[in-house]
Amino acid sequence: MAAKPAKATGNTSVTRIALERPASIRRLLPALTDGWTLPDYIVGSENERLRYLFDDKSIQTLAALSPIVLYGDKHLGKTPLAITLAVRWSRFTKLRPLCFTTGNAFFTDFSAAIEIDDIDSFRHRHRDCKMLVIDDIDPLATKPSAQDELASTLDYHANESQPVILTASRLPASLKGLKPALISRLSSGFSIGLAKPAPETRDELVRLLVRAADCELPEDELVSLAAQLTQAGSLSAFELRCIVTLAQQNRSASNSIDLAIVAQLARQLLKGEAPSILAIAKVVARKMRVKLVDMRGSTRQANIVRARGLAILLSRRLTPASLQQIGEFFGGRDHSTILHACRKAEGLLDSDTELANFARDIQTEILP
Repeated sequence: MAAKPAKATGNTSVTRIALERPASIRRLLPALTDGWTLPDYIVGSENERLRYLFDDKSIQTLAALSPIVLYGDKHLGKTPLAITLAVRWSRFTKLRPLCFTTGNAFFTDFSAAIEIDDIDSFRHRHRDCKMLVIDDIDPLATKPSAQDELASTLDYHANESQPVILTASRLPASLKGLKPALISRLSSGFSIGLAKPAPETRDELVRLLVRAADCELPEDELVSLAAQLTQAGSLSAFELRCIVTLAQQNRSASNSIDLAIVAQLARQLLKGEAPSILAIAKVVARKMRVKLVDMRGSTRQANIVRARGLAILLSRRLTPASLQQIGEFFGGRDHSTILHACRKAEGLLDSDTELANFARDIQTEILP
């Protein structure tokens, strides 16, 4: 089956690349979630070369472009793009197996193979595959022996006309610690530096994120807010998603949103100063004179439940944390329990004056 072409969006200046996330990747790379911000990767003028790379003709001749290096800052989608490219190539050529690994895993497995004198098994897995994908090669910069092994592995795949895809934070030649021999091999193929969304791409991303999250959110206002926040520097799709999440979590029962609060929270988040769930819980515990350990535990005493509910509600409003993440902090509670606690605390704020005052004072302290 041929690879799907990039799809047009509502904005004619941007296109979409439908992302792949097979079960095998979810199992091998469980922590890599933020790259799949949307089902599609939105491509604008800032990442024009991706259109060439993901074109059917390019995918047919991927071995000639190998090694393919996708590099750039965090949260730019290098991992999902690398995996999607590999899956599409395999689907198009009907060649498999594919080998997916990370720079850390490559070194760890290589060291373990050396230790037990079983380098053949290691090489069989990384060489006798039809395509090799290594996510985040940066850790190898301090591992000279693993670099030599990778250089030999790249030579093997080149001789077999088998493509290799790698990701890194920077162009390999700029990664301090990489040996010239490895840099030479990595530089012989097709390298693409990913950039943060340009204005037209950013606007399209915000609109898509709003529609995916909650169609009741004020789309135009959030597009405008993202544009204002971009003045301090370009925003990644992940950062834009956090802004939309903050807006969603600060929507009242009457569907109104205090965009000034959302903007303040977003600015803190982008500066790395956003309140954490722990920081919020500590302030709630101090203000309401309860123990943090009790709030996080299973205690059902009325004062503890009241404080816990407020901490959960404020964590939901003041951070982009998911229900699952909040639940994990508060004793491993599931997302439905956390959602129930949020709704209950929100209802109490209308009738419990003391709790409402606590909420106002705590929010003022956390958002000076």
